Order: sequence, then structure tokens, then C-alpha cells
Amino acid sequence: MNISTGSLCVRFVVLILLAIGITSGCYTYRYYEIYESIHVSTVGSAAIEYGSAKYDILELLDEVDGEVVSIKSELDTKKVGIQEVVVEVEKDCVVKEIPIEIEIKDTIAPKIELKEQTVSLEVGDSFNIFDNLVSVYDVVDGDLSYQLEVDSTLESGYYMISDSVDTFSSGTYPITIQAVDKSGNVTTVHYDVVVKEKSIPIITNRVFNDSYVSSVNTDSIIFIALSLVGSPYASGGNTPAGFDCSGFVQYVYAQAGITVSRSSSTQIYDGVGVSYENAHPGDILNWGYVDGSPTHSAIYIGNGQMIHATNPRQGVIISDVAAWTRGSGTHVIAVRRI
Repeated sequence: MNISTGSLCVRFVVLILLAIGITSGCYTYRYYEIYESIHVSTVGSAAIEYGSAKYDILELLDEVDGEVVSIKSELDTKKVGIQEVVVEVEKDCVVKEIPIEIEIKDTIAPKIELKEQTVSLEVGDSFNIFDNLVSVYDVVDGDLSYQLEVDSTLESGYYMISDSVDTFSSGTYPITIQAVDKSGNVTTVHYDVVVKEKSIPIITNRVFNDSYVSSVNTDSIIFIALSLVGSPYASGGNTPAGFDCSGFVQYVYAQAGITVSRSSSTQIYDGVGVSYENAHPGDILNWGYVDGSPTHSAIYIGNGQMIHATNPRQGVIISDVAAWTRGSGTHVIAVRRI
């Protein structure tokens, strides 16, 4: 009798354990089944703009099988690239943490700020390509640097300027500025430089002494001047290493043993004034505007031509007086015979 009772007890315990095992297995299977069914998908382009102060991760989710209960990590919107956040989803009391990738994108192109849309100059005025530029700025890269050509190795963006402004010829010259940030966003702006002819100046010095005969060996002056054609231009220069206009005139006369002053503003008073119609080879031509202000000096060589130090691009050259008058917007305001 005792044996039978003990046997029944064992059987009962076994049945209970078996039931518990089956129940536990069913629960584990069901938990696993629910856990595996929980998923999250993002919209086609799960991205947030660089620098965004406010954003909602939920708006980037396309499908959620379950209920989002929390977002367990933050995004650094000041850092471009792919970042990961963890979405905690609950379904039927089962919780699953799902990592998703979100891209911080820079889609805002650089900003180029100009002073004016049209820059107006007169023939002969100086022009610097940066004078009309206020700033070139990008929200990610900051102030962009100027480059002569494309440089993909830069760690930040850059900008380039294309121009073909000839301030010695009237016309409208387009300027293009293109800025490229590190993310490849591009901004292009255009403006015009309008070079206008100056008002036709007149010769202001009317006190002429055309009968004055120079004691200078003008053949020597012309010979020395011709030997220097092709010399480079240098602001403030008065040697063959580099001349400016008045420095060239002073140097040529000095090589002939004659002293003249140093600047165009003073050379207009050197020697004796004669009319342009009676100019002789070796005379100094003083150029200027309608108000009589001198701007340039040259040496007349006859036949309507002169030798002078022009600019960094051309250096010392021979020019037609008439052509220079048309191209420079200035005029001969005095002829001085030494």
C-alpha cells in the first residue's frame, strides 16, 4: 500500500514538472516569436540637416511593429555623417532594443555676399577682384578660402573667381564667383564690372614756347630709351630691374647726364612747355585727366609714338600716342622740352 502511494506521488510530481516544462517552453517560444516579430524600418532617406536644434526621430520611422517607448541615445547634429540611435519597442509586454542609422547631412550651399551687383569704373582705374566681395561663408566649413584652381584635398571648402577685366578698354566684363563646400554643395554668383570711357580731357597748359631749342642730345635720349624696351614694370621702380612711368623717364635722362625730377606730378614742371603739335623726339609727354591732374609720363620718339613704362603686364613698350589716348581715357596735358 505504501509503495503504491509513493509511486503515485512520484507520478504526480513528474506530471507537474512536465506541465511546468511544457508551459515554460510554450512561453519561451511565444516570447521568442514576439521578440523576433518586433522590427523598425526608417523612411527612404533617414536624414537630419546639419545643425538642426529640433528634430523628431519618430518622424524618420516608416514602420514600427510594436510601440516605441523610448529613444536611448542622442544625435550630434554638429557632426556630418552616419550616426546610430537605439529605439526601444514594446509589444505584448516584450521589449526589444533596435539600433537604427540616421545620417546628418549638409545640404545647405555656401553663401556669397557681394557689395554691389554692378561695379562701375573708368578707363585706367585700378580693380581688385576681391574689392567687391564681402564674404564667402558656409555653415559647416566656416569662411571659405580662395583658390586659383580646384583642390579636392582641402579639409574645408573653397571658392574661385574667374574674370577678364581690362581696365584699359571700355566695356562690360562679367565676374563669376563659385563656392564649393566640403559636402559638394555649390553656389555660383555673377556680377559685372562696367568700364566707361572718361570724359575727353583737354590740354590745360596753354603756355607754349615752341621756339625753344633743347641743348640735350635727343638722339642719345631716344637710343637709351629704345634699349630699355621690354624692361619690367615695378611700382616705385627707377632701374632696369623695374620701372614705373616717371622712374623710366628720370632714368633715361640720367643716363644722358641730364637731371629731371622723380614723379609725374613734378615732371610736368620740368624744362619748357611746348605744344603737342610741335613736339620733338626726346620731349616728355605728361598725361592726365580733364582737371589737369598728371597721371603718367612718357618720352616722345616722333611719328606719333612714345616709349613708356606702362603696367606690370606690359612693362616698357612703344605705343601710338593716339591709341593710348583712346585706350587709357587720359590725354596729353603737357609737353616738356628739357
